[in-house]
Amino acid sequence: MPVDVCECLADVTDLACKCTPAHQLVSGANVKEVGYDAGETNRHRGNSLETLERKVAVITGAASGIGLGMAEAFANRGMRVVMADVEEDVLNAEAERLANANFDVTPCQTDVRYYDGLEHLLAKATDTYGKVHVLCNNAGVAGGGMGGGIWETTSQDWDWVLGVNLQGVVNGIRTFVPHMLEHKEPGHIVNTSSIMGLTTGGGSIYSVSKHAVARLSEGLYHDLKNRGADVGVTLLCPGMIATNILTSERNRPSDLSASSEPVERTRAEMIKRMDAYFKAEGMPPRQVGELVSDAILESRFYLLTHPENMQGVKARFDDIVNLRAPSPTQGWSPQ
Repeated sequence: MPVDVCECLADVTDLACKCTPAHQLVSGANVKEVGYDAGETNRHRGNSLETLERKVAVITGAASGIGLGMAEAFANRGMRVVMADVEEDVLNAEAERLANANFDVTPCQTDVRYYDGLEHLLAKATDTYGKVHVLCNNAGVAGGGMGGGIWETTSQDWDWVLGVNLQGVVNGIRTFVPHMLEHKEPGHIVNTSSIMGLTTGGGSIYSVSKHAVARLSEGLYHDLKNRGADVGVTLLCPGMIATNILTSERNRPSDLSASSEPVERTRAEMIKRMDAYFKAEGMPPRQVGELVSDAILESRFYLLTHPENMQGVKARFDDIVNLRAPSPTQGWSPQ
């Protein structure tokens, strides 16, 4: 049976309507292909981080997926990188791999849900390297709804997903922005949302959290601009990427355990099928890391990875401008 990703998998995917494995990038000019010219209007003024060489980056969710892709891309461009993740064994293994390749990286086990965890991360970064120039609030999990109504989600679902996906970003901003403002050197903040943070679709906590990150990032941009700060902001909205997002339950705290057994069996079957598809057809995380690197140097705010996804963004805002009810989402069927 065809599976409508937008309706029943929204909580566990970064897959947008009609997302394809084309591996094309939306970063300015080529977004014109879908009728929207980002161009110069997507570049914000005031950020003068002109090189990544010898700069210091802190990345959350860096043990795998997009976070690891950013760590690899940043290190390859001469950055010194603090890699943070809740999954300590995997984090240490990846940091060791990069260190053995002569990259300057430092691991730091971190649970972004807690403000003191981010304070410890900042202390680790400054004790090791001094000033932090780039912060990537990238840690994220999927969960909260499997095709039923959003009213069927649990308090534990909300606490976990919002705790990581939204509060983790808030904690990163509250901790690192004062540090960046104090040292006054050019800096940049990258917040990972999702294409599902810009489009409409069935109810899911994941999508709610990603919409919140988008608005939070826009507010951060304005606040920094009003302050005259030399700190840029990029809102990363990925499409289908070959990550472990579908299996993020592996890191779910025991006190926020999932709900009933029948739902868990259904979820496991669906996740297994989708995870295989993502790993086979999704954009390589390292490719996303390279795009993020370019966005930082070009001072780009909105950053989408798949140009076809802009159609869903345009449809949503057309509905808003014309005071229409949300358009139906478009299905996608796995082979």
